[in-house]
Amino acid sequence: MMSPTPKNQPDTAIEFKDGVPVSKLFDDIYFSKQGGYEESHFVFVSGNGIESRLEQTNVSTFYIGELGFGSGLNLFVTLDVWKSCNNPISVEFVSLEGYPLTKETLLTLNQSYPGKSLWFEALIRSYENAIDVWGKDQTQNLWTYTWNHKNNPSQFTLKVYLEDVKICLPSFPLIHAWYLDGFSPGKNPDMWSLDTLKALREKSASGTSFATFSSAGFLRRNLTELGFVVEKKKGFGRKREMISGFLK
Repeated sequence: MMSPTPKNQPDTAIEFKDGVPVSKLFDDIYFSKQGGYEESHFVFVSGNGIESRLEQTNVSTFYIGELGFGSGLNLFVTLDVWKSCNNPISVEFVSLEGYPLTKETLLTLNQSYPGKSLWFEALIRSYENAIDVWGKDQTQNLWTYTWNHKNNPSQFTLKVYLEDVKICLPSFPLIHAWYLDGFSPGKNPDMWSLDTLKALREKSASGTSFATFSSAGFLRRNLTELGFVVEKKKGFGRKREMISGFLK
C-alpha cells in the first residue's frame, strides 16, 4: 500500500454499498454491517486467545499488532474485552494505515453498530489532528490515544502508524499477538507478501500468536516456512475456513 496524499482519504476513493464503506482501490469492504462485530471477536480476539491473556501476570504490557486499521473495528472489539476484565494488564494496540478514512466514513461504524462504544468526538478530533500533522510532515506519522481502566492502574494505548506497511512495520515493538486484517490477499498483495511476513516475523518472539480470516494456501506455506505453527479452523458464519497459530 502506498500512502495517499496525506491529510485524509479522498471521498472519491470510497463508495457505499448498503451503508458500508467500500474501497474502490482494493474493491473490498472495511467492515461487515451484519455480524462484523461478532466476526472480529471470533477471528481475532478468540483466535488469539486474547481474553485469558489479558489477565496474565508474566508480562506488564501485552502488545497486539494489527495490519490494517481501517475503520477501527478490531480496536473497539478488543478495547471492549479489556474494559470488561476485572484486573487486566496494560495493552498496547499497534496498527498501521496507509489510507486513513474521513470522519464521515468512520461514523458509519457507529451507525452500523448502535449501542456499541465506538467513535466519539474527542477520539475523532485526535485522529484528525494526527492526520493533519502527517500531511504537513511525513516523518510525524504516529497517532496515539490512551484509555484508563476503571478497576486498576492499567492503560490501553492505541498507536497507529500512518504509512505504507513497509515503512511502518520496522517501527513496531515486539508483538505478542497479531491481527492480520488487511484487505483480502488477492486484492491487496503487498499486505500479505513474503517480505511483509518476514518483517512481521522479526517483530515476533517464541509463542507470539496470529489469527486471520484468510486461509490462502500461499499464506499458510509462507508462515510455516517462517517458523509459525499454522492451524486451519472453521471460519465465522458462512466462511469455510480461517487460520491461526503461533511462532515456535
